[in-house]
Amino acid sequence: MTEQAPGTPLPPAVVTNTVGNAAVHTSVQAGTVGAVHFHQPRHEPPVPRQLRPVAPAWTDREREQDQLTRWIETQPEYAVPIAVLTGPAGIGKTALAERILHGLSGRYPGGQLHVDLRGQNPDGPARPGEVLGRMLRSILPGPLPAGVEELAAWWRSATAARPPMCLLLDGVSDAAQIHRLLPGGSGHLVVATSRIPLPELARHGAATLALSPLDHVAARSYLARCLGPDRVQRETEAVTELIGLTAGLPLALALSITQLARHPDRPLRAAVRALSERRRWAASTSPAPDLPGAIVTSALDAAYADLSRPAARLYRKLAQLPVESVDGSLAAAVALLTPAEAADLLQEITIGGLLVRDSDHPVRGPVWRYSSAALAHARDHAALEKLDGAETEARRRAADWYLAAATAAERLLTPSHRRLDRTYVYPAEHPVEFPDRAAALSWLDAQSANLLTVIRSAHAAGSYGLVWQLVHAMWPWWRAARMYDAWIDAHRLGLEAARLYNSDLAVQEMANTLGIGLRGARSFDEAARIFADVLAGARERQDVRGEAQALHELGATAYEAGRPEEAVGHLEQARTLRESREDRRGVALTDILLGQVHLGRGDAAAAIEVLAAARAALIEVADPHDAARALAWLGRAYSAAGRHDEARPAGSTAQQEFEQTGSRQWMARSLELLGESVAAAGDEEEARELFARALAAYEPLSATDAARVRARLS
Repeated sequence: MTEQAPGTPLPPAVVTNTVGNAAVHTSVQAGTVGAVHFHQPRHEPPVPRQLRPVAPAWTDREREQDQLTRWIETQPEYAVPIAVLTGPAGIGKTALAERILHGLSGRYPGGQLHVDLRGQNPDGPARPGEVLGRMLRSILPGPLPAGVEELAAWWRSATAARPPMCLLLDGVSDAAQIHRLLPGGSGHLVVATSRIPLPELARHGAATLALSPLDHVAARSYLARCLGPDRVQRETEAVTELIGLTAGLPLALALSITQLARHPDRPLRAAVRALSERRRWAASTSPAPDLPGAIVTSALDAAYADLSRPAARLYRKLAQLPVESVDGSLAAAVALLTPAEAADLLQEITIGGLLVRDSDHPVRGPVWRYSSAALAHARDHAALEKLDGAETEARRRAADWYLAAATAAERLLTPSHRRLDRTYVYPAEHPVEFPDRAAALSWLDAQSANLLTVIRSAHAAGSYGLVWQLVHAMWPWWRAARMYDAWIDAHRLGLEAARLYNSDLAVQEMANTLGIGLRGARSFDEAARIFADVLAGARERQDVRGEAQALHELGATAYEAGRPEEAVGHLEQARTLRESREDRRGVALTDILLGQVHLGRGDAAAAIEVLAAARAALIEVADPHDAARALAWLGRAYSAAGRHDEARPAGSTAQQEFEQTGSRQWMARSLELLGESVAAAGDEEEARELFARALAAYEPLSATDAARVRARLS
């Protein structure tokens, strides 16, 4: 792991610019700079619109909708009002919340977020750090801090600077979940759903609305909209009995409607009879069969009974996995099917109303998820099967499939990443294949939440080899997402697992990447301690490669902590060891960092010497990305030495090379470095244009880097 996490801030000395002994101060206007007009597009993250569309069959709830909307509209502008919809499973809390927020979308130009807190999930509620990380990534580019409290502070700061936005917090289990996610500033809106009342929110002025089932008129209207008025009109007695059996619960009605729609020629009375039988069975096994939960369970049972045996088996198996969403490829691996067979069965389960299909993903394809009620129902039926080891096997098959796919992505995206052995109990029969780097990274990003839950599940199960191998395989995502809270938590588990697995090499790799994450989160002292431990272990094992790596990381950490003299000592030792191993690429990567340190110390001649050598070596070993990095810094070193005629073409060439390699982060960085060189040569107008282009390129990537360039332009 020789690469630093991208986007980490550099010491101020690296970007300080002078002409002679005078500092250059520049300013920028939007759109034009003096007589120069440029058309650099601004790439802002899209305004989040995460609410699902309202179904055309939406029925009733006008009174509740009007009541809550009027309350929201009367709240003071300085406040962040909280509204809570409560009621049992299947009462329609989420649907009403979405309907209300869609109607208010014009009041919240900052966007709409939908966050599933999984309060009733059998695996426990969503982790606060991961929820905050996802919310921040939807509105803020670049690396995120580590720690829940700091993430919450960033969330408040980021939202305080945005136009008003609304949050739907779905499946809340306690008031603390809401308080932790409250946005900063004023004018935002929070709407939460919960199965339980949250009276402690009353003292904060929250509005609570307890939902009731649909009355007979509304339920009949819903049935008519979905099944057609003629069919409902023909069997009024069966309709009345169906509404009574479902108790007006929208979810129970919807499941019944799904069964009826699958069999348009089936009389309503047949569906009512099946549901009635399920209710009688529930009455014999439940102490309180008339509770809403029992009614929903009866409706789920009726839908489950309508599945084919293969579909029912898949419904039970997938529910045993500790993941948020599933797709055809995962389902195939778990159930020993082809992806096409699995997709067909998933579609059958969805038609039955037991799975929810989300929007398709360009790499994963169709994606499905369980509602909390369906997940509990499927797990109950899986437990009734009483098949020894079935849950353990399903989870291991899923984990092995994730490991194989993540490893394929890792080796495509980061071919220089140290390859470690992978151990599979169930090798993937239909492995995921990625056509290109973009597809691999897109898959990792889409699956990141699932991968994190699989890592935690494997750790709890004592599958320690699986834990560290999954963490290791996710290296490209750690670098790209820079969600340091998740990075550090997962690597702590990975490091512990590697030690229990008794693999020195795995311990070294986990410690190295944990240290890089800590350094990215600016926990320099802890990162340095970890790298020092790695160094001691490598020396004890006489592992020269590991020793050189640890010294390089110690140098990088000292440099970013603002201790250049200490950095030089570590980096020169790392360089010597890498030379002894004839590791030309490793030497060159260390030279790039040494060149930056020399620049920060004001020694331009030394910087030029090592950066020129690094550039030549990286071209010879066919590493175009890092060769361009060396050239970008070489251009800056030429500028610091007053060799402006060489600085400009070096910086321009580096920028063009990054365009060819597709590195957006370094396209922005090279523009910034070239701007510094041009400013040092006295061409302030061109420098302003370059800084403005760098700022526009940084904004969708890194708030930290964008802030640095914005300050440079002020």
